[in-house]
Amino acid sequence: MSKSLFRELLDKEASPALGCTEPMMFALGGAITRKYAPGKVLRVDMVGCGLMVTGVQAVGIPKTGGKTGAFLAAAVGIVNGDVDACKEVLRNVTPEDVKSAEELVKSATFTLDMDNSTGKQVYFKLTLTTDQHVATVIFEDEHHTWTYLEVDGEVVVDNRRPVGEMLIPANDIDWNEFTIENAYNWCKTAPISEFGRAKEAVEMNYIVAKDGLENPRGMGIQTAKVLQDNVKSGFVADDEITEVLIWGTAGADARMGGSDYPTMVSTASGNQGLMVVMGPWASAKYRKMSDEDGYRAVAFALLMNTYMKYLSKEYVYMPPTCSCATTSAPAAAAGVAFLHGLTPQQINDMLCTSQVQMCGVVCDGAKPSCAFRMFVALFGALEAMMMAEKGIRATNVEGFVHDDLKVTLENIYRLQHDVLHNKVDAILWDIVKEQKTIH
Repeated sequence: MSKSLFRELLDKEASPALGCTEPMMFALGGAITRKYAPGKVLRVDMVGCGLMVTGVQAVGIPKTGGKTGAFLAAAVGIVNGDVDACKEVLRNVTPEDVKSAEELVKSATFTLDMDNSTGKQVYFKLTLTTDQHVATVIFEDEHHTWTYLEVDGEVVVDNRRPVGEMLIPANDIDWNEFTIENAYNWCKTAPISEFGRAKEAVEMNYIVAKDGLENPRGMGIQTAKVLQDNVKSGFVADDEITEVLIWGTAGADARMGGSDYPTMVSTASGNQGLMVVMGPWASAKYRKMSDEDGYRAVAFALLMNTYMKYLSKEYVYMPPTCSCATTSAPAAAAGVAFLHGLTPQQINDMLCTSQVQMCGVVCDGAKPSCAFRMFVALFGALEAMMMAEKGIRATNVEGFVHDDLKVTLENIYRLQHDVLHNKVDAILWDIVKEQKTIH
């Protein structure tokens, strides 16, 4: 077994990003087109796949004080987005820039609609029209990957791929090598120098989680802080599970509210990065274990999240089910199980059982209440861990669950592909329009 595979996966799928992926993409699209289309802004026309256009509506935009919406996210990117910073495109935005962006939304025409016809799970197109130029950018497959750029009718970049060739990282993985047992053994035995990414993730995500506990913002969903307050009042016990739940969800509270701090994402998701990093880290600190033990557990959790998400195939970066609940919560619990000394087989059993409670829970867009759903999933996954430790698990007579996690996730993929694909987000977009929350 090559140890480099797991280090490569950590380096590839754990990277810094500022803000939720949807407003980041809208801002980056605005910044890119503005670079090629100076002049007075007349129109900003945007279309995207269902979860793009719904997910941008309710989450806070970094550097704006928790303001929300597709129009403002794009406008802030147009006003002062840093194209070179990519996933941290909004890092230089000032309060004055926000005011300018709000004025731009009032003075120019902004439109937004859904387009599911491309077959891509991640798709977003923004066209900026000024009194001098017209520029169009298209993102596909990943939230930060723009594959097409057209300026004044001339194609500048065209790296688009047909649906049959869309990005599916699972196709490039040796699944005989990427197993729960091999990842577990690598995290147990590799030199500590291999875990630099995990250390960076802890340092970065601790700040965001602390922000969620100390600076409530947005729409008032404060899953972690309410739990922490009830510990102080004596209503909830101050134990290891409570600490894991608090720190595992606090970062999502902050990020969905528009935290100004960057997050180390896990497989394209900042919320998932926050949970799979801070859950095991909180367990290690509560148990007074060494930093090295904590970093190894965090790395294992990150790898387990990638393992489960890769088995979503083309849905790896934007599934119709809620991967914050179905993969990141079990992955975070796997990191805790790693610290408790569960075996790879017990962890497999725990992860399978975890799918019983959340399988089929759809993603209805990024929003402040995501942290609450993640809390529920993490609590259940920790219970599954305790059951696995005693030899208790869901078996292959229970719905989608199979004795092996890989087969379980392949069964859930069939649900996503054959039942949910392009249907959930179409219904959700209709509801968003009915509720008149598009902005």
